Parts: sequence; structure tokens; C-alpha cells
Amino acid sequence: MKIRKSIVLGLLILTSPGLSSCRFGNYSEPPRGVKNFNSIELFSTKVKKLETFALYQDDSETHNLNAPLSAVPAMILDNFTNPVYITEPTGTPGVHLFIGLSQTQCMLDPVNSDCIGTLLNEDGSIGVSTSSEFQQFGSNPACRMNLQMQQFGYLDRSNPSTITYSDGSTGIISGDLLLEFRLIRNFQGDCSGILGRLASCYSDGSGCSTDELYWANQLFDLYIRQTGALRIEDTTRIKTLAYIVHFD
Repeated sequence: MKIRKSIVLGLLILTSPGLSSCRFGNYSEPPRGVKNFNSIELFSTKVKKLETFALYQDDSETHNLNAPLSAVPAMILDNFTNPVYITEPTGTPGVHLFIGLSQTQCMLDPVNSDCIGTLLNEDGSIGVSTSSEFQQFGSNPACRMNLQMQQFGYLDRSNPSTITYSDGSTGIISGDLLLEFRLIRNFQGDCSGILGRLASCYSDGSGCSTDELYWANQLFDLYIRQTGALRIEDTTRIKTLAYIVHFD
């Protein structure tokens, strides 16, 4: 059973020329590859809260409004380091997130790996809501999934500071990034069969393909094992899975 991973990657990631490997956590390193950007600016950021949600076909909901910060997805930790770099890449990104817009900014970690696209208004506010098209999920054409990304917040420049890098040089931090980052998966149509199959693979991986094991973990681990917002017996009636990361 083959499920497209491009549903996830195409919406979230901008790949800019010259960008290299990922790194977890917070780093005090000067930015690399500055020639690949029209502008680059640093902002302090810190994960303050994680919320996870499971919404069902009958419009009921289960959630964890104070999920452990250790469960924040690695995709977020890779990019929202402290400080985070707000950049505008030169050239044409590998995936252009905002079709028809003149500028595409992104949030980038210090070693310039793939960055998460964003859009800054002139007043420093951030208001982004993007959605992929619904695509077939699994082998049943009646089941489709899409992915939404939302960002709401602003750049607070009232408290600039300096940073000392590991090589002894210093840099300017322009202020603080205050942000809600939301990632939402929506299921449409008759998805109970494929979701039930993936739930079985999540519980017992024997007899499951590599692709099924990937998606079982990708869909369920955050909500079942890490945050308890979803029960395995409820997976067949899922309509939406979502998480919100609050930065302050």
C-alpha cells in the first residue's frame, strides 16, 4: 500500500540553493551561506506550550491542552532554534509555498537547512494560512487527505539584544518571535479502512510494509503515545488531527 509523502513535504518545506544538513536544538553559531539570502535577521524564540487535538466524524473531540514539550515534532525543533533566522531566500525555492506573491520569507535554523515558509507583513505581523489539495490517501480512492499550515503572530522589536557565537564573534538579535504554529491533517470520505489498517500496524507492525509503518508512526505517535490525545480504538473515526505550538 503506497501513500504519498509529498502531501506533507510539498506544503511545508522551502528548499533554497546551497542549504545543507539539519540539526536539532539551540545553537549559537553565525549564519552560514548568507550569499543565498537577500536578507537575514535573528529573533529570540522559545517553545512555551504544545496542544494536540483529535476531531471525529460525529464532531466530538479529544485533546491535550498541556502536552509535554518533549513531544514537539522534530520538524519544528529543526527550524525554530533559539535564535531563529527570518530570511528571504534569493533565487527560486525548490517548492514555492505562496504562489503569486512577490516575496517568500522563511524561518531557518543556524546551519541553513530546509526552512519553513512564512509571510511577514510590513508591520511585523505574521498571518499565514495555506492548504494543500485533497489527495487520495492509501489504496481506497474514496479516502482523501489534505494538510493545512497556519501561523499567527508578530515580530516584537522592542527588546533587541546581542548574541555571542561559539567562535567568539557577536551578532544582533532584533527582538522576539511570538507565534502560534498550527499543523492540521484533514481526512475526507471513507477512510475507516486505511486508518484501521494503520492503527493495527502501529499496535503490531508484523506483516506491515515499510510505507505502512512510516505512516502509522507519522499519523498516530504524537497523538497516542506522546500526548494521549487519541485512543487507538478511536482511530477509524478520525476526521482531523492537529497540533499547535506556541512560541514566546
